[in-house]
Amino acid sequence: MAYSVMIWLVNPGEHPQQEEEQVRLTDGPESAPGAASGVNMGFAIPRMVYGVYESQDEAESALKEISNNLQQNAPLRVSARSHRQFLIPADRVHYVVCEEVARPKDEQ
Repeated sequence: MAYSVMIWLVNPGEHPQQEEEQVRLTDGPESAPGAASGVNMGFAIPRMVYGVYESQDEAESALKEISNNLQQNAPLRVSARSHRQFLIPADRVHYVVCEEVARPKDEQ
């Protein structure tokens, strides 16, 4: 079994283009800018996966690291699959969740 550590962010509130974006999403994907390339801007998800770990000990170690950074008011560094690094300010973190997850390779 694997363990996923996820960071839930504080709700950032409404952004200036939110109404236009909702209209584009409800009108249909073909009318949205970037539809031909498949790059449509969707709603912001207020959570990020910090990491997926093979054992509970590794997940608990990640939770300790997160806890230490937040106590020092240091930003969290999150690596995405796209080889991008995100720095999340400590005051933007609402809570952190660790859960057991089933992956397709675990079910075989």
